[in-house]
Amino acid sequence: MDFHKTTPKNIRYNLQNLNHLVFEVTDRCNLNCKYCGYSDFYRGYDTREGKNLSFKRAKLIIDYLSDLWKDDISDGRNNELVISFYGGEPLMNFPFIKQVIDYAEMLGNVGRCCSYGITTNAVLMDQYMDFLVEKNFRLLISLDGNKFAQSYRVDHSGKSSFDRVFRNINLLRVKYPDYFKKSVSFNSVLHNRNEVESIYQFICTHFDKVPRISPLYDVGICEKKKEEFIKMYRNHAESFHKSSNCEAIESEMLMRAPRTARLANYILYQSGNSFLNYNELFISQEDLPFSTGTCSPFSKKMFVTVNGKILPCERISQQFSLGQVHEDRIELNEEYVANKHNFYVSKYAKQCANCASNQFCMQCVYHIDDICKDETHCPNYLSGKDLENRNEKVFEFLQEKPEYYRRILEEVKIEN
Repeated sequence: MDFHKTTPKNIRYNLQNLNHLVFEVTDRCNLNCKYCGYSDFYRGYDTREGKNLSFKRAKLIIDYLSDLWKDDISDGRNNELVISFYGGEPLMNFPFIKQVIDYAEMLGNVGRCCSYGITTNAVLMDQYMDFLVEKNFRLLISLDGNKFAQSYRVDHSGKSSFDRVFRNINLLRVKYPDYFKKSVSFNSVLHNRNEVESIYQFICTHFDKVPRISPLYDVGICEKKKEEFIKMYRNHAESFHKSSNCEAIESEMLMRAPRTARLANYILYQSGNSFLNYNELFISQEDLPFSTGTCSPFSKKMFVTVNGKILPCERISQQFSLGQVHEDRIELNEEYVANKHNFYVSKYAKQCANCASNQFCMQCVYHIDDICKDETHCPNYLSGKDLENRNEKVFEFLQEKPEYYRRILEEVKIEN
């Protein structure tokens, strides 16, 4: 049995049914966060040169996609396009955001209904919140907790951003309470100046929200920075279970908590009683090729960098660019995209063939440090015994908390 190969036809289908387009609005930022994914901790991204993405390039990619959406191959069910704005700090190039939205709305009926999202540090939010609310943005605010927890998020003079960010968030909450309740969420980075419990308690107490809590990204660390990175890094599961209120937080966070997330993965991928779509009801699981957890390019989103590089996601190294938006044309070849993707996935094929989790893998190959080397090793490879041990722990947890089975199933959506 072979690994699942992506074909040019798959790539075209993904593009014609794309539901999330992300623009790197600018590589400028008004903060200088110590652990930023574009800091000197990491390699694999373009040098930050204070650039803005031009509207001309954004218009080209929107026109390119809208032409594809008119094709009959579109599956007809995906009629929403989320356009998200990313940085840098995207509000530092607000005119671009407004131009893109004006243009998307001017296009009229191209088979897509547009909605908008933004990831922001909230430093400039007081200046633009009226527009964000008017356009009903899905707003993801970066906040690590209290003032000490936020102390890695400093401006270029070294001053903490906490007071201004906290004031702006409360201003939004008071001025637009319904919008805040419905459309605002928080992302917190876990590090050595906070813990899962303190983050959760702070954001829940002040804003009545359950935050996303993310550990520091641990792929692509520069060799000379590894020691400093290790000092700053905190393991998500360990921090979670250190909490004196672990069970209550776990119940509130549910799918964002380590043990319940593992249980959800088991139910979705191993129980044989859950399907991602109706087509899977007619396919024997034994007939499916094994696969990594790497998304087929553009099946979930497209990311366009400030330099016009086209990637399948903002979370992978920019060396894996699949195309280019120039000032006058789009360079995106479906056969090249499929071949490049298959090349990297196939580097792990021998390991996948012998891995006990090859039918329900969650590992993206682009998040493995040795992907560009001749010799590769997947950090999530499981022997049969490894899988047995993991499953035993899942069952033990389920025996302790049987109510989570029902709760997890209620969060699963099957789309036709």
